[in-house]
Amino acid sequence: MKLKHIAMIGSIPTIVCMVMLGINEYKSSFKTNRWLTSLSERVYMVDNLLSTYDLKGKTKSEVIELLGAPTDTGYFKTKTNIVYYLGNERGLISIDSEWLVIDFDEREKVVNYSVRTD
Repeated sequence: MKLKHIAMIGSIPTIVCMVMLGINEYKSSFKTNRWLTSLSERVYMVDNLLSTYDLKGKTKSEVIELLGAPTDTGYFKTKTNIVYYLGNERGLISIDSEWLVIDFDEREKVVNYSVRTD
């Protein structure tokens, strides 16, 4: 009887970990509709976005079709880029915000992109 209780109690951390992994997998998977509606959760999706979609060479209109309108901000903004707010900086202590900065050439094609903190 004691062995059964120990086994049940011992399996709780495993179940909790599996649930947390499932939640993290869901949060980190890029979906355009979630990107557009969950602004503060973009930070979890950005790595999946950048590994799934090759942004280099895409036109500005293709990027906006995929990611929606850029964030209206002065952070990192130049005449040849667009910027997206991703959310609070990842990590134990979140002091800054993270931003996706996408640079275009004179033909409005992506030449570079990076994730930056302010």
